[in-house]
Order: sequence, then structure tokens, then C-alpha cells
Amino acid sequence: MRTTVTIIGAGQAGLAMSRTLTDRSIDHVVIERGQTADSWRTQRWDSLRLLTPNWMTRLPGWRYCGGDPDGYMAAAEVIDFLDAYRRSFDAPVRSDTEVLSVASTAHGYLTTTTDGPVPSRAVVVATGACSNPHIPAVGAELPER
Repeated sequence: MRTTVTIIGAGQAGLAMSRTLTDRSIDHVVIERGQTADSWRTQRWDSLRLLTPNWMTRLPGWRYCGGDPDGYMAAAEVIDFLDAYRRSFDAPVRSDTEVLSVASTAHGYLTTTTDGPVPSRAVVVATGACSNPHIPAVGAELPER
């Protein structure tokens, strides 16, 4: 399956990129190792709420339309919001597919997944800021505890 763009991650950033590419009729695929909004499903406390009021919650072509614009969405509501967003434009998400490697080729990139290879002209890594820790060089000098 060749595509123009491979997006890795189906969270807020990956879905927003998918919507932007869809609006521009650029073929693409979104590869997600779990389900849409997986980190919200598996790595958040049930009691977690957004820090911004609902009326500020917006993605390209989508915004909060619920009955409590001044409230703060709970984790389950964020999941529902992102699932509805994905469905609103039929994002081409390949769930339960892990990326094993991404390699540069003469014609772009080859993303190897648990479902097979995906050649593309471009790759967008939208795995989230919390997927891998970023430790500044000075951090290496600090003791473990």
C-alpha cells in the first residue's frame, strides 16, 4: 500500500494532520499502535480533567458543541470527542498496528509495521510529547536520587 503521507499516532495531533490532509485531498494513512486517543484510554487517571474550558477545545474543522462550554472535559469525554472527530471525516486510521521502523529511501520513506510495509513520500510523527522522555544533557550529571 503506497501513500503520499504516513502519520504515526492517532491522538489530537495525528488526527488534526489527517483532517488537514483530507481537506487538501492528499492521500494518507494514520498508523496507531492501539486505538484512537489510546493514551487517553490507557495512560490517564479516570478523574483527570482538561485545564482549559470546553469552549477552547478545537481541532481543524471541529470544536466542542456540548451543553457545558465553561466546564472542563473529563478523560472519558476527551476520548468521545476525539472518536467523534475521527468519524466526522472518516480518518484512515489503522488501529492495533505497531510501527517497527522508518527508513529513508530514494523515493521517500518506508515505514515497516506489524501489518507490513507502507511506502510514502513523507512521514509525520505525532506520537505525543510524553511518549519518550527528553532529558537535557545537564541531566546526565545529576544523581539518580
